[in-house]
Amino acid sequence: MDLVSIATPGDIVAIVGAGGKTSTMFALSRALAAAGRRVLTTKSTIIYRPTMAQSPSVVEVPAERWATELRRLLDERREVTVVTGSAGSDRWQGVPADRMTELREAAGADNVIVEADGARGRLLKAPADHEPAMPAGAVVVMPVVNLRAVGERISSEHVHRPELVAALLGIPVDGMIGLEHLPRVLLDESGGLKRVPAKARVWPVLAGVDAVEPSQVGALLRRLAEHPRVSGLLTANRDGQYTAMTL
Repeated sequence: MDLVSIATPGDIVAIVGAGGKTSTMFALSRALAAAGRRVLTTKSTIIYRPTMAQSPSVVEVPAERWATELRRLLDERREVTVVTGSAGSDRWQGVPADRMTELREAAGADNVIVEADGARGRLLKAPADHEPAMPAGAVVVMPVVNLRAVGERISSEHVHRPELVAALLGIPVDGMIGLEHLPRVLLDESGGLKRVPAKARVWPVLAGVDAVEPSQVGALLRRLAEHPRVSGLLTANRDGQYTAMTL
């Protein structure tokens, strides 16, 4: 199934978790833009400049110019990453979570896709008290895990906030991450479903699926599909090939 099925015109999409958020954001953005949508991508937290290398266009536009500059840019390019200012030599300011609906309407965008979480490049995470920076207007939420974490220890090498992941899973820090742990990371109210709006459609994302056996991936997908909040599932391999499955 095409990624376009994930978001309808007008939707704000929030991506949380670890191990593939940025790649997922731009894969979805490209698919929607190719279907004729006007798409904005951004973060509701600080943006590290190297992570935006996949964007076809990064523009710094303060809120007072959204209605003029972003409308023109979307007419020209259809797919734009927007930041609101500089936060240092290697960082930009994203868009505050409570302004995403305003951003979409001012820019005349069909969709806004937001990275609403940070993980410092790790494969797995659990949110701290202040995380995620979830847009109130999000109607699609995509929690991400990377299957390359399976078989690794809960350590700072592979996991962002290891102590929180260990507490979420009920195993010791430095314990082994198993495939059976991933549904909880993705779909627990203290994990991937934290602060998700009640009516949002949830699309869990399994990145790095070629790190485990296909039969294991199939079993995990079936387990995730049983959750009442899940509307669809997305998988991605190391080559960046995405497959969407609606339920």
